[in-house]
Amino acid sequence: MVVVRVQRPRVSRHTPAAKVWAWSVKVLPFLLVLLVVVAMCVIAITRAPALQKRNSKSNNIHAAKLKPNPGSSVPNNDFQFERLLNSKPPSVNSFVAELKNEATGYCVDKLSEFHRNLEKARVISEGLEPCQPKLWCPKIPPVLYGIEQLDSAAINMSEEEIVDAVGTMGFGGSWAPEDCKARHSVCIIIPYRDRKDHLWTLLYRLIPVLKRQQLDFKIFVVEQVSNVTFNKGAIMNAAFLTVYRSYGLRGDNDWDRGLYGCYVFHDVDMLPEDDRNMYSCPEYPRHLSVAVNEFKYQLPYHQLVGGVFSIRPEHFFLVNGYSNLFWGWGGEDDDMGYRLEQVGLPITRPPEHLGRYTMVKHVKRKPLAHAVRLKLVYTSQKRFRSDGLNTLKYEVFRIDTEKLYTRILVDVGDMPDYVRSFEVKRTNAASPFKRKWT
Repeated sequence: MVVVRVQRPRVSRHTPAAKVWAWSVKVLPFLLVLLVVVAMCVIAITRAPALQKRNSKSNNIHAAKLKPNPGSSVPNNDFQFERLLNSKPPSVNSFVAELKNEATGYCVDKLSEFHRNLEKARVISEGLEPCQPKLWCPKIPPVLYGIEQLDSAAINMSEEEIVDAVGTMGFGGSWAPEDCKARHSVCIIIPYRDRKDHLWTLLYRLIPVLKRQQLDFKIFVVEQVSNVTFNKGAIMNAAFLTVYRSYGLRGDNDWDRGLYGCYVFHDVDMLPEDDRNMYSCPEYPRHLSVAVNEFKYQLPYHQLVGGVFSIRPEHFFLVNGYSNLFWGWGGEDDDMGYRLEQVGLPITRPPEHLGRYTMVKHVKRKPLAHAVRLKLVYTSQKRFRSDGLNTLKYEVFRIDTEKLYTRILVDVGDMPDYVRSFEVKRTNAASPFKRKWT
């Protein structure tokens, strides 16, 4: 048997066609990548003028927002005080002397009116039995409750119920003990905006405390007119000047009580827990709200005087009041702490177990721009004599006599351009990240 082997013809893999195909498979991916890169470069070059034009337009719009009014010479790129320091305001001493003359003039007018009616008063007094002079109230009030647990929520009571609960009050929120002569005359100033439930909660808690402490007091609620940016320091200065110039807006029957011994600047959301924390007039400025539940009943830092702060008028004149430059919430209290340090006045405080306060729950307001706030606080030493009572421009729109307080409606102007420019910068910087200011 013969086996025949059939040999197939071999096909060479190294033919020219095969070589071309193998080379194309290897090089094709690189060609595709190169083509994509070239296409992207062409698109970038052709669209560059349009992008540049659009960015230029956006920058012009942004610059227009930050551009100040023509009347303002303050640059937007930094917060500077040359204009303020070169304004040459009246000296604090001359301003205080003029203010005291106005207050004395009020008293002189009342005294003249009294003398004009003296003969009439003498005839009336002849038919009355002679009155016995009042004795001084005891140094330590006899009825104090001590610490009480409070709710941080606003009370759910009507205004009529609160008025009945706090008891009899005098003209525009004034009160004095009837059976003795008060040792301290205190003016309570509450800066206020859009927190009616907080205000009535505070009055419901605070008035009985002041009565048990046997103080001669009057409550003033100062409110900024219109819906412009809030300036707590300026309206507190305006309230102080309004009250001081008119002997506390006292009634016709008690004008002879004279000026208040001290002024207590009281936040509307601060509720005192212990009535042994006296609202009387101390020798030096006193920070009453030492331990607040919001801060776990601990003092955050030494210069803090915010919340509830008591000061004598002569010391308030010495530091030139509060700053008028803090537009928005926060900063003016820290600035006051530095002012007290500059003039050498110590900050006194009650013990932490007495100076306890409950903060009413609320949504925190938008604070002043951080850059402006820091710049102001760290320049307190340079400007406190040129920024305060002696430079405040304000107008009293109306004074209303309410059942539990006297309402002072004042206008202190609007936010300056240099602060507004920082607000615009902050808004534009925060918008890409959806930052919330609480």
